[in-house]
Amino acid sequence: MIEASIIAAIAALIGLTWVGNLACRVLFRLTGLAEKAGNDSTGDAPAGRVIGSLERLVLAIGIITQSWPVFAAVIALKSVARFRELDDKTFAEYFLVGSLFSILWAVLVTGTWLWVDATWGLDLQDHVARPSPLRP
Repeated sequence: MIEASIIAAIAALIGLTWVGNLACRVLFRLTGLAEKAGNDSTGDAPAGRVIGSLERLVLAIGIITQSWPVFAAVIALKSVARFRELDDKTFAEYFLVGSLFSILWAVLVTGTWLWVDATWGLDLQDHVARPSPLRP
């Protein structure tokens, strides 16, 4: 039971970060957005990968804790950080596709993680949602 939870958590963390970054690069390559936006999807873009990974991890925490305002906060932070660049239509498309894919990926991976954990693990979400004697 505990082993299943640990395996599910590790798989989800890898899926949210490394696999999510790889899937996003493949999506950009398949749609041609990487070339249109002037990005070399095979080159080194460590800041973008770190930001994408952190974004999906924060979204996963929001899903697990059922804190839906986290989604709005992530979108707002990304929009504020890229506000001036959104005037460029090509960049705006690249930004929206990447952001929406990242949100969808986080929902799919976290949903799968929670399902596996509820079925064969410790039911993480039930423990998070359960009232604590320390909370009023």
